[in-house]
Amino acid sequence: MFKKYYDAATMIFFRPILFFSKMPQGEWKDDAFNFCGMTSFLISFVVSLVVFINQLIPIGSTLWEGLSGIKMLMVLPIMVVLAFMFFIIIFSIVGGILMAVFFALFYAIGCLQFWAGKYLGGKGELNLLVKASLYSSAVFLIMILAALLALLSKRGIIDFTNFRIGYNIVYSFVILYLYGILAIAQRKVHGFEKWKAFSVAVLPIILMIIIGIVIDKAILPKVVNWVT
Repeated sequence: MFKKYYDAATMIFFRPILFFSKMPQGEWKDDAFNFCGMTSFLISFVVSLVVFINQLIPIGSTLWEGLSGIKMLMVLPIMVVLAFMFFIIIFSIVGGILMAVFFALFYAIGCLQFWAGKYLGGKGELNLLVKASLYSSAVFLIMILAALLALLSKRGIIDFTNFRIGYNIVYSFVILYLYGILAIAQRKVHGFEKWKAFSVAVLPIILMIIIGIVIDKAILPKVVNWVT
């Protein structure tokens, strides 16, 4: 399964025209849905790991103070089990939220792409546009870099302002790449000329820009204590 995902993701990143020209057959509920789920799984794992390292390890390290020798050996198995349980809890919460958000977002983008394309005379099918949209979720793997910036910020290597700038740069790159991929999907599914494909693809990008502004202005300031 991971090999299949890796091959598809690599092709989307480096050979998107070929990928969307020979998109896997079947309904969007099959491989495309699983692909989007795997993308959210990988991002959730990294985010959960960063949260665990930034928040729980410092708390857990205080429990080691004053312990040595046999006492440390006795406590170690308990600490390992507790750490594993906390990580699973974090991963379950983050994974569930991201999977729901990713599916809703990319399904909506697929529908928006379909109806906007139909308005301009496109002949594609809803299933193909939703499927292409779910596959395009691969570009969000780049957001793993933003999660890694949180590690640098927590350790004082960069301050919160630089973390915020870095996050916005990464997010902007994701949007730009997504724009290109959605335009390619429009050309292959609806059979549009370049100007039509890019015109339709700009609609979900406007949505992504709005989401990015909300995150930057309303959410990032509230997580400052988590990343510094």
